[in-house]
Amino acid sequence: MTAEPILQIRGATRRYASRNASLWRRRFLNAVDGVDLDVNEGETLAIVGESGSGKSTLAKLMLRLDQPTEGAVLYRGVPLPDLDRRQWRTYRRDIQAVFQDPSSSLNPRMRVEQSLGYVARRHELAEPSRLRAFLAGHLAAVGLDPPERYLSRYPHQLSGGQQQRVAIARAMMLEPRLIVADEPLSSLDISIQAQVLDLMRDLSRRRNVGFVLISHDLNAVQSIAGRIAVMQHGRIVEIGADIFDAPAHPYTRLLLEARLSVDPREARQRLGRPTNARTSRDGSGKQPDATASPGREDAGANASGSVSQDEEFRSAKEK
Repeated sequence: MTAEPILQIRGATRRYASRNASLWRRRFLNAVDGVDLDVNEGETLAIVGESGSGKSTLAKLMLRLDQPTEGAVLYRGVPLPDLDRRQWRTYRRDIQAVFQDPSSSLNPRMRVEQSLGYVARRHELAEPSRLRAFLAGHLAAVGLDPPERYLSRYPHQLSGGQQQRVAIARAMMLEPRLIVADEPLSSLDISIQAQVLDLMRDLSRRRNVGFVLISHDLNAVQSIAGRIAVMQHGRIVEIGADIFDAPAHPYTRLLLEARLSVDPREARQRLGRPTNARTSRDGSGKQPDATASPGREDAGANASGSVSQDEEFRSAKEK
């Protein structure tokens, strides 16, 4: 991995006007507020935070799908608006995107072969006689094997995981240096998420492709990210490789405490409860008597209550 950043963000701010603003007063919201960030070539950088923290807006600025109100985004040291035609084509090939919903990022009226073939012909990636073999090779590289089975399918004939693999294959066709993936796991179930993460890890290792992974799932990015940036209210409050072991910002600690855990002992520790004892029904923490049968006291109370009610009924009848 080289030390030269492929992307640099310097003081980037993206300001939007409030939709609820009146005609007499306009209110503004900084979705991204003074962000400074370097993305090194070949690294996997995760950007995490709650919904509305500015993660997707920052990804749009990286892809130049939006422009910063203040500050700049630089590609290999050159601001994006200052790129000449040759540099612009290189930027477009080097920086690719994988979006959150694969079903909406694929044309529903085009088969997989048509969608991928359009990109290949547009950038002259293969000769017409070798085009189908070229597309089949990229589908096989992302785990869609045999690829001939998927080339003739429409997006609605694929599962969510298969659609996301097609989207990754389309991005990998241009041999990019960096892929910006905006919530690529949110629409997938847990097992498919693990497969997509394994695919991204394998591509990063074999082809030295860098990833900017936008996510709110800290458990998912922990296994793949070399560095993690934490965003809150449009700002990066913490960035590093050891935030899981030594979080420095209170917001980072809150995110870590809010993670779902499959280990019930860890959940009890977060709540301050003992991990080696069962909590009693009344919440007192006292252990129930193991020799007593469950519900014996309740049964006795119900039985005594029933006897007293019968005696009152008989006495009333005799009177």
